[in-house]
This record gives sequence, C-alpha cells and structure tokens, in this order.
Amino acid sequence: MRKGYSLIRTWHLVLASVLALAVFVPGLRAQVDTGSILGTVKDESGAVVPNAKVSLINEGTGFTISTTTTGEGNYTFTPVKIGAYSVSVEAPGFARAIQSHLTLNIDQHLVVNLTLRPGAVTQTITVTTEPPALQTQNASLGDVVTGRSVNNLPLNGRNFTFLAQLVAGVNTPQADTRGNAANGAFSANGMRPAQNNYLLDGIDNNSDNVDFLNGTNFNALPPVDAIAEFKVQTSNYSAEYGRAGGAILNATIKSGSNQFHGNAWEFLRNDKFDAADFFEDSGNLKKGKFRQNQFGFTAGGPIRKNKLFVFGDYEALRRRQGSVFTSSVPTSLMRGSGYTNLSELITQQAGSKVESDALGRSFPFGTVFDPASTRPVTKGTVDPVTGLAATSSGYVRDPFYTGGSIAGITDFTGACATSTSCMLNQLPAGRLDQNAIKLLNLYPNPSASSLFQNYASNPVLKENRNAFDTRVDYDMSEKDQMFATFSYVKDPQFIPSPFAGIADGGAFQQGDQNALSILAAYSYTHIFSPTLINEARVGESRLHATRFGPVANTMGIPAQYGISSSIPQVAENGGLPQFTFSGLSTLGSNGFLPSDEISQTTQVTDNLTKIYGNHTFKTGVEYQHIKFSTLQPNRSHGTFDYNGTYTGVPEGTGGNTGMAQFLLLPCPGPTPGGTPSGCPGVTGAIPNVGGTNNYTASNIGFTDDGKKYWGAYIEDDWKFDPKLTFNLGLRWDYFGPIFEHFGAQANFVPAAPGAAEFLIPANRNNGLSPSFLALTAQDGIKIVSSNNPGLIDVQKTNFAPRVGFAYQATQKLVARGGFGIFYNSFENQGYGPNIGENYPFQFSFGFGAPNGGNPISSTTFPTLAGSPCQNAFMFESGFDCTPIDPARVQAEGLGLQGLQTNFQTPYTMGYNLVLQYAFTSNMTLTAGYVGNQVRHLQVGVGSNRPSEILPPGINTHAVSSPGVGLYIPFPDFGQGQSYHTTQGNSSYNALQTSLQQRFSSGLTFLAAYTYARCRSDASDLLNGGAVGYRAPAVPGFGIQGDYTDCNFDIRHVFHFSGGYELPFGQGKHFLANSTGAMNQIISGWSMQWINTAETGQAQNIGCPIGTTSGTSCVAMIVPGQDRHGPGAPDNFYNAAAFTQPCKPGTSTPAGCIPGLTGLALLGGGRGQVSGPGLLTFDFSLFKNFRISERYNLQFRSEFFNILNHPTFNAPGFGGNGVVSIPGSTDFTNKNFGRIGSTRFPFNDPRQIQFALKFSF
Repeated sequence: MRKGYSLIRTWHLVLASVLALAVFVPGLRAQVDTGSILGTVKDESGAVVPNAKVSLINEGTGFTISTTTTGEGNYTFTPVKIGAYSVSVEAPGFARAIQSHLTLNIDQHLVVNLTLRPGAVTQTITVTTEPPALQTQNASLGDVVTGRSVNNLPLNGRNFTFLAQLVAGVNTPQADTRGNAANGAFSANGMRPAQNNYLLDGIDNNSDNVDFLNGTNFNALPPVDAIAEFKVQTSNYSAEYGRAGGAILNATIKSGSNQFHGNAWEFLRNDKFDAADFFEDSGNLKKGKFRQNQFGFTAGGPIRKNKLFVFGDYEALRRRQGSVFTSSVPTSLMRGSGYTNLSELITQQAGSKVESDALGRSFPFGTVFDPASTRPVTKGTVDPVTGLAATSSGYVRDPFYTGGSIAGITDFTGACATSTSCMLNQLPAGRLDQNAIKLLNLYPNPSASSLFQNYASNPVLKENRNAFDTRVDYDMSEKDQMFATFSYVKDPQFIPSPFAGIADGGAFQQGDQNALSILAAYSYTHIFSPTLINEARVGESRLHATRFGPVANTMGIPAQYGISSSIPQVAENGGLPQFTFSGLSTLGSNGFLPSDEISQTTQVTDNLTKIYGNHTFKTGVEYQHIKFSTLQPNRSHGTFDYNGTYTGVPEGTGGNTGMAQFLLLPCPGPTPGGTPSGCPGVTGAIPNVGGTNNYTASNIGFTDDGKKYWGAYIEDDWKFDPKLTFNLGLRWDYFGPIFEHFGAQANFVPAAPGAAEFLIPANRNNGLSPSFLALTAQDGIKIVSSNNPGLIDVQKTNFAPRVGFAYQATQKLVARGGFGIFYNSFENQGYGPNIGENYPFQFSFGFGAPNGGNPISSTTFPTLAGSPCQNAFMFESGFDCTPIDPARVQAEGLGLQGLQTNFQTPYTMGYNLVLQYAFTSNMTLTAGYVGNQVRHLQVGVGSNRPSEILPPGINTHAVSSPGVGLYIPFPDFGQGQSYHTTQGNSSYNALQTSLQQRFSSGLTFLAAYTYARCRSDASDLLNGGAVGYRAPAVPGFGIQGDYTDCNFDIRHVFHFSGGYELPFGQGKHFLANSTGAMNQIISGWSMQWINTAETGQAQNIGCPIGTTSGTSCVAMIVPGQDRHGPGAPDNFYNAAAFTQPCKPGTSTPAGCIPGLTGLALLGGGRGQVSGPGLLTFDFSLFKNFRISERYNLQFRSEFFNILNHPTFNAPGFGGNGVVSIPGSTDFTNKNFGRIGSTRFPFNDPRQIQFALKFSF
C-alpha cells in the first residue's frame, strides 16, 4: 500500500508541474486534433537542399511559422491545426517555390516535397500538383471524414457519428438494451462498442453515466455544420492515445477565419412523405404521426484580423413521432369470460406440439394445470389420484378438465378441439384473485384476434432539443496560440410506453427523460522554437440525465389494486409494481426507475514535441477525474414474475400459462389476495402452491462514485531514410478503482465457505441487521472492514509498447504494418458491477421458485415464517415480507454483488499489415490483414452458482441428499448474483479493403469491404440477444466452454458512400457556356449516397426444456437441416434444425437426444445461427442556387432507406422498448423464428427529408 501511495503521490507532482508549465510557459496543439506537414526540399538534379527556409502559412487566419531544412533536406511542422495551408521555400540561388491550397486533416502526416529551380529569390514558382493521397508516415488504420462529407452525406437525424460506420473494419451492432445503436454506437475490429473513445477538440467526450458504457456513447453532439472534420482510427494508432482498445472517434469544431462565413438551415420531415413501419402495415395500424423540424445556424469570422477569431452555432430539434408497439394482451374471449375461459392458450398455439408429464400423460401445449393438485410421484409407483404408474420421479399436477374424472386418462390432446367445445382450461370463478382481474383489465382491448402480438399502438414521442457551441481562437504572437470551446445540449424527451397511464408496460427507456450535456476545453500552445513546441490543455465534460416513469409522481396507485402500501410511495416512485407474464406483455412500472445520473470528467493534458534531425519526439501526460453519481434503484416498485411454473407441466416450459398462475389463488389459503372457494382437496397435494415464481425488490439508494485515470507516453517518428519511417512508442495507463465518495459500497468476494469475504469500508460497517450477521456467519462469509476506498486492487504496470513502419516501395505503393498494446478502461453494465449497489446501501432481494412443485413460502425460505408470505408469495403483500430498512433486513434471499479483488486491466494486442496503392493522386486502394487478441475482458460470471451438473427440479438452496453438502456455496443468499471478473478473451481476424476517391472533378467516394471473424467467451455487456453463461462455476467447463462467435460477429460488411456534382452548367463539362435562366436550371445539381450491407450477427438458441438445475442449456444442431427458414418476419429459423438433450429420465421434448449425462446436458455450442442482416441505401439530391460569389441557397431532398427495405431485429430480441414475441426462440413453439420489431423502429421505414440551407 505504501508503494502504491508513493506512485500516486509522484504523479500528483507531475500534474502540478504540468499546470505550472501551462500557466508560466505559454503553451502547438496535441496531435489528437491536429496533424503534421513534412517533406524534403531538393534541386532539379535531385540533390537535397539543406538550410533552406520553409514557411507554413494558414490560409484562413494568416498565421505563419518558419523552420529550416536539415542536412538531409528534410523539414517538419508538427503539431499543426487542421485546415488549408501554403508551404513556401526560399534558398540562396533558387527561385522561391510555393504550394498552396493544401488541406491538412486530423492526425494526418501530409508530405509536401518541393523542388527548387535556379533563379532569383524574388521570383516565385507556384506548384500546382497535389500531393499524393498515400499514407507514407505511419501504420495506423482509419479514415478521415472531411467537412464536405459530414455536411453533404445523407444523415438521418444529422448525427455525424454514424459516418464512423463507413470505415473498413466497422459494423453496426444489433440494437442493445440501451438503444445505443440508434445513437451511432459501433463495433470496430471485433471490439465491444464500450471500448471506443470519443474525443471532441482533443477532450474526452465519453458518457460515463452507468447506463452508457464508457465509450459506447458520446456526451456532446455538435451539429454537422459545425464539424470541421473527424477521423476514425481503428488500429495501431499513436501512443498519444489511451483509455480505450477499440476505435478513436476524433472530431473538431470549426474555427473562425479572416473572412466571415456561416449558414442557416431548416430541415423538415413529415409522415406524409414517409412509408409506414413494417409492423404498422402488418398490424393494419394507421401510420404513426411524425413531425420534425431541425433548424439552426453557424457563423464565424474575425474579431481582430490575423489575431482573434470566433465561431458559433445553434441548432434546435422539434420532434413528434409515433412509436410502433406490437404487444400481447388478453384476448376478447378471455376478458369476456371474466378470465375463466383460457382455451385459446391451446387452440391458438398448440398445433401438433404435445407435452408429457411424469405419469406418461400427453397434453396439448398451453394446457393450464391446477396448482392445488401438485403432488410428488416416484417412478414405478401408482399415483392414487389417477391410478397411473409414474414413468419418472418428480412432480405432477392435473389439468382443469370438465370432461369428468381424470382417472386412467393418458391422452388429453383431443380434449380442446375448439374454444367453444374445449374441456380444458376452464377456471373456476371462485378460485380467481379479484385484484388480479382488476389488474388484467388495465390492458387495452386487443386490436387483432391472434393470441400473441394482438395489440398494435403508435403513441407519440416528443422531443425538444436545443444545443449550441462556441469556439474562440487567438493567435497572440508567432510563438503563442490558444483556443477555447464550449458546447451545450439540452434534450428533454417523452418516450411513450406500449400502454397508456398506469398500465405502462414500458422498458427501461420509457417515460419523461432529460439530458443536459456540457463540454468545455481550453488549449494553450507555445513555440519555443520551430523544433520545440509545448501544448497544455484542460477540459470538462458533464452529463446530467434523468428518467422517470409516466406516473412517477402519482401516489397511492398500488392500494387501488389491493397491494400493500409498503411499496415506497415517495416522489418519482409512483406507479404499479412490474408484472411479467409468459404469454403477455409486461404490465406496470419498469425496473431501474426513477433514474437520476450525473457524470463529470475533468481532464488535464500536456504534450511536448521535439524535432531532432530525422526524429520527431513527442511526450506527454494526461490526468482525468471521472465522477458519476447515480440514483437508480433496481426494483423499487417490486417485480413479480409469472412464467407458468405452477400452472404448466412441472419442470416444463410453462406453456405460456403465466396469466393463469397470476389469477389463481393458492389452496387452501388464506392468502393476502383472499381465500379461494372450491379447492379440489387432492390426495397428497402440496399446500398453497401458487403465487409468483420470482420476486425482486430493492430499496431506494444513491451512490456518488468516482475514479481516476493517469496516462503518460513517449513517441518517436523516425524517418530512417526517404522511403522508410518507423513509429516507436510506449504508453503507461493507470485506471484507478471506482470509489464512493462517502464509502457507500461493499464488495462480495466469493470463495469456498469459510474463505469468502464481504468487504465494507471501515467507517460504514455499522448498522448491519442481525439477520445478515447471522446468515453470513452461517454460510461462512467473513465480514472484513477495509481501508481501501475502492475495495479492489488494480494494476499499476500497464505499459503499452507500440511499433509501426511505413515503407514507400514506389511512388505509388506503400507497405505499412504495426503491433501495439492498448489498455481498456473500466466498463459499466448499467448499475450491475458497481458495488455501490450492495447491502447495506443500494440493495435488492430475490426470491425464486425452489422448483416446479413448491411455492415461495416459509417451507423453503424460513425467514418468511410469520409474514403474510408464509404460505405463498402473493403480489398483494408488496414489501411486507421483505423489510427494506437496512437495520431490519431479513437477509435470506439478499443479492450480494462483487468485483474481482485483483482486477486486471483488459488489454488488446492489435496488429496489421496492409498495402496501399495510388492509381492517381486522388484515388487509392488499401488492402491488408488486421487482427487482434484481447485478454482480461470484463465478464459477468455471477456468483453463488452450482459447481456440478444437477438434475432438474433440485432446490439449489437446500443441502444435498446426504444432508451434509451444499448445492450452492451460500444457500441463504441469492443465486447467480452479479459478480464481474476479468477472465474473458477474444480474437479477431479480418481482410479489410477500401477504395477511396479524394474529391476531384466533382466526384468523391469511399468503398470499404471487410471479411472478418470474431470469437470470444465474453458477451457484449449490453447485448439484448445474448444467452448467459451455462455453467461458469463447473470445473472443466467454466466460461471457456462458451467460447464462440462474438455477439457482434459479422462476417461480411460492405459500405459505399460518396457524392457527385453533376457536370452540367457554367464551367462544367456539359453546357459549359450556359448563362441566365438556363444555367440556373441545369447547374448546381449534386447527389450523395450511403449504402451499407451486412450479414447477420451470431445468435444463441437455448433449450426449451431445462435439463439441469442452476445451469443452462443451448440447443443442438440436427445434421442436414438448414438452420434458417423461408425468411423474416414469420419463419426466420427452421425449427427442424434444432434439438436438445432429453430431460433426464424422460423423452421430452419430442425429438430430443436421450441418454446424455454430465456436461453433455448443457447442449451444443453457442452462436448456432446468424440473425437478420442489414441492408440500407440512403440517397440525397441537392440543388445549389448561386446568388453571388459569397451567397448560396441550397435545396435538399434526402431519402433514407429509399428502397424501404426493413431491417429486422433478431427473433426474441427485447429491450429498449422492443417487445419480443413469446416463444420466438423456442424451437418447440409455433412462434419459433418470428420477429416482432425492426432494428431501428423510429428510423427503419423509408423517410424523406427536405431542407433549405443558406450559406455565406
């Protein structure tokens, strides 16, 4: 500890030195938003010219800097602000040479070689040949998106970050649970989106709120008209860049110049111009309302010519947009019968599917069974109720059957041919919970006659965003420059839920939300000499995001439905609990609301550049303090799940009978929902089976977290000879642990009982409840008071070497290659791995059904004795059975979360070897191999899991059959709770190619193709379609047993973007002499396009029937069968291609593989199929009306997804407001392979946008 403290103290001294340097030594710019101009000066014979004076002039501001050539005739200007430049050279006996209108891009090493001719120095020779577009100075991969492209390419929503997806190696991932893909999130070279790094004017622009993984999303988003350009770097970038192992998205805001310039715009969209969403059409739903106006302006110019410049912009967005939801609600027959007739569960979903029980009886899928008849049977013995011998041991229950006695009947498949003659699924009215009926009546009436996806709606989203940016540049002298920027965005939205009012049913994103973003930067550059330059920079970014449910401030709602007021009725926590059902869409409030989050990053950097002969040395340090506070309780309303555990075949699929489980009062009662009448009194029946099969609740807590980052680097760009350049660098990164400013966090470190620890700050270990102290002692968990504020130890030796070369074999051919190590920052997964969400601070309870035959009651959870839930856990009890006062907590079922204490920093080993060939000075082809290996990826393996393969139906919280062993190590606490380690690995190998035409003769384009494969045992932390680890604690399997294709593995990706000015009118190729009205009509036309085609991402298909307890199963592939069906949206996968191990002791499901034991019960490999691909084509047509030399009016028409080709979500995808179709990933269900939503529901159908833009 003393050694670590000494290291941090040393770096504090370094920081103090940096600040002193910034203040007392007026500090050119960091390479993060600048570039270099370099070259060689020769005479006509080819001999180098030493000691020639070379001047660099900024054509916009007049700023000039000079240097002299070395003995080898070389010169270098670095770092240099991006923009338009001239380079002039003077030497005795030679005429002055000048090359003008050179464009320098972000992080570009622009080579300008000049040849001097004999003559007087007063003579000037102007060079007009453009420098070639070859990259001859470094090995990094990526592309610059110029201001022309940013402004002209068709961008839906005018979000420039989407253009990053046009670069080779970049793809658009499946929408995640936060909707980040809809905001431009991307995966580069097989890396998680969270491993990207957003920079704006060289300052960290990442959102660090816990809901947006670091690097997955940006903080401030300037309008496209304010962006000078940006660069996406995907591999082997400079040692100057740290904090991320993925891509760097590096943008810079425009600057003012000696001429006033600017523009004003209005972009208009209306549903009258657009196509309907695919599911609006399929659901016969009227096209949703859509009104959008995006308007604003930019302006820039001199305050004092050649000295002081200003630029600013403002943009507003007003949007009203219908949100398409297709939901599952009770059918008209169900509602009309008072929920006593549930026959449509059979008639509309069974088909030929049959389920069997332990007595060998066959039932149509969807049969509702009576929980009150649940009883154990033993293989070979006769069941006294039916007279049938049990074919296997387990639990059985009888159906609700009106056809007489069930004794001796083994086949019920013909008992429900139609809804009017069905002898099954007829529920006695006296057994139904009247509060449950009231709640079900909150669902709207169906709009279709189907069982699933039978209600379509398109409520209106409302958004009113305002944003502005300012930038001031000051060239104080030939040796001093500074700039300052400030960005502000306020974005209030109302995102509607599928259902109105308290029925809600929304996901995590729905409700009233507001995001306030601020980013400020200040840079000061001092030129000691043309070969020694220092730049100091400070910045601050802040994001305050709030989100509340639609009835967050309406109190007393639970009591109206017979639910205890123990659910906190406090501001922003109003609404119902959340109810989830198999077969119905979610009802009530969502979890993780209310949400109030603030992230704030303070950054200080200093960079020193020294040019020495053929070496350009650069060194620097960086410090960040990241603060993020969060109020986001997990389940402060409570969540009650009903999946058919007690109303389906025991240990079966549940048959989508969750609504019946919700309705039926347990027998014999009494219960908080009432006492049932007409209980059957079955011999041997287990009493009070029913209620919820899973319950979660949490308190409302607040955490104020922080973390610190330090970085230092040294880099040498060594021009070994005129053809070969080496890039040699070393970076050091330190990622401090997350700490809570008030010590409000705890860390559960699982190990064998007796060795496990619960770490808690020494000043916060009082107030633990007696129950918690007793159960931790009973389960062998040692409570440890810690003085380590982060409660974990992190690596301090993160040294990252980076080596690259660029060899110019000919004037047209360059070979580049490199290797580098890149360390990644901490990743958040919502509130999951943040150990501030831990008892006794922010904590949650979880009670799950012990098996299909026993309820959640005092029999299985002793701490429920004497509570309203001692017989069965009913929703009416609210939080009565689980006090949420930390000092009174009954700790049984409490979830304990943790982080690996010796946290290893994830790192990427990236490498590439590419060739670049110049067909012309403006057209280049780049092709090569790109790969990486990633180690120590953060993964959520969970804790308190079985370490052996157990048969289904086991109560894992009990002791094993000999009475001495444990199924899970800590049976009194929640199973499978959040526990994150850094043991994940991944690999990526790709062929990446790109053909680029730099703007010339009216044409520019970029075509990029990537063929790649990514494999990993670490799922994307926010991927909505990921199946969790099957058996992470089982020796010989672990997470490595799930090593397969990455969630965002996309084999083929093609991007084609560009623009073309039509060659008509004055000065053009055709009708060049046109004037007057004719010229106004035919001139000024241009078109732009973006085309993307991707194959689908890997998706996992699970086993419909559980084969084990506490571990999971993945479906197996049937040889010779095509895994995909006829197509989306109804038959995307082929059910005949999948099977699974048989449930031990049975032959279910039909077609299963019998006789498998041990690890074979976990099924096949993950990622068996690929989901829907992506095909989009956006197109725009512009007409420019030249008013004068300075003024131009432009009319735009932009067509997004002009072909109206729907891009579907994968079957089963849910999250971010998307509702999946029940059974769509269950290959035994007739809904298997059905898709219920498009990937980008707001922007998927063809949309047309018109705009006017005035420029000067």
